[in-house]
Amino acid sequence: MGWGAVLCGLPSRPMPRRTFAAACLAVSALMVGPLPGLVGPVAGSSCSAWTSETVPPSTIRVFRHASGTVDTVSFKPYTKNVLSREWIGSWTTQSLRSGALVVRNYAWYQVLHWRGGVNASGACFDIRDDTWDQVYDPSLPTWSTAAAAVDATWGGLVHRDGHIFPTYYNAGGVNEACGANANGWKAYQWGTQACGLAGLTASQIVLIYYYPGVTVTGLGTPSPSPTPTPSPTPTPTPRPTATPTPRATATPTAKPSASGSATPSATPSATPTPHPAPPTPTPTPRPTPAPTARPSATNTPSPTPSGLPAPPPDQQLPGGGQATVTSASAPPPPPPQHPTPLVAARNTEPPRGPLEASGRIATGADLDALSAALGSPTLDARLPTLDARLLLFRERFPDVVEAFVDAVARDLAGRAIAQLPRP
Repeated sequence: MGWGAVLCGLPSRPMPRRTFAAACLAVSALMVGPLPGLVGPVAGSSCSAWTSETVPPSTIRVFRHASGTVDTVSFKPYTKNVLSREWIGSWTTQSLRSGALVVRNYAWYQVLHWRGGVNASGACFDIRDDTWDQVYDPSLPTWSTAAAAVDATWGGLVHRDGHIFPTYYNAGGVNEACGANANGWKAYQWGTQACGLAGLTASQIVLIYYYPGVTVTGLGTPSPSPTPTPSPTPTPTPRPTATPTPRATATPTAKPSASGSATPSATPSATPTPHPAPPTPTPTPRPTPAPTARPSATNTPSPTPSGLPAPPPDQQLPGGGQATVTSASAPPPPPPQHPTPLVAARNTEPPRGPLEASGRIATGADLDALSAALGSPTLDARLPTLDARLLLFRERFPDVVEAFVDAVARDLAGRAIAQLPRP
């Protein structure tokens, strides 16, 4: 039995290699859900039973790719940890704030729309902790700058046509210009930093990369950075000058005559001696309390959470976001509303070949690349260690290829009818 039969579960029979490659690629587009471990687009059901699009979920269920377990994590600490892994912690405040909105929106959307992911024990999860989605690693520190950015934007909402949507993102080129590669559905981390350096706010940065129909609300009046409110300089209260109290002038008392005459001294005049007026009471000056110096306003947009470390100054690269859409020219299309549960494989790396997470049908050079892979004489020796995704192809190929052929037949029939002459 040849490689094609092992892969697709059909008896070995002659088939042009390119035709066979196209059929196998078609399977990926028509399968009920993404391959094991594959992070595909979102669906309409929910693993966490969360439905609000205005209040963030309280928790998120995270698949840990190293252990295969599913952890229920508080959503806000999760967002802070992911932002610390994905954005460079020493970047501008506005770049970090835009990243906080993007990271949270992406995860929030996955909570609202379950994609069918379960672990080997059957526990469903909302999101993976690796580059299939976005990196979450609680063994690494959450940076104080990332935590502050999340706190400052937690009340904001990013909607497309009134709904939470998946905010995909990748690293982009080092030091690329603000909005240089904007396409409406994906942000570029290096570009957000350039936007922040140019003085744009987090809201403005988000709207540069996500459009049309996107709104950012709940962040207040946008400004490049909060303007500190200067503390009024306290005016010292002048101390009152003490008025000197006038002293009464003593009336001289008549001294007896120096003569030895027994005649008494002259009787004093009957005019009463004027007594000095009582002194005007002088108010006792009260000591003026020294003005308490208020701390001067700093240009820190939001308080730095205590107890968290500062980011390292030598971090060179951002996390890079979703590896499955790095080279995609369009966002992944939505999957079925009610996906079939699919077991996620441990330690599975995102695909790097012609198959994309969206399951699109590759053409041209992609078909040639898969044809060469299928014809490699070394593949049969690897059968004991086949990736679980290929085994799923084998399981589902017969039913799906039948649906594919039916769809092609209907399309051809429709074209033939359209070409019939009209009366």
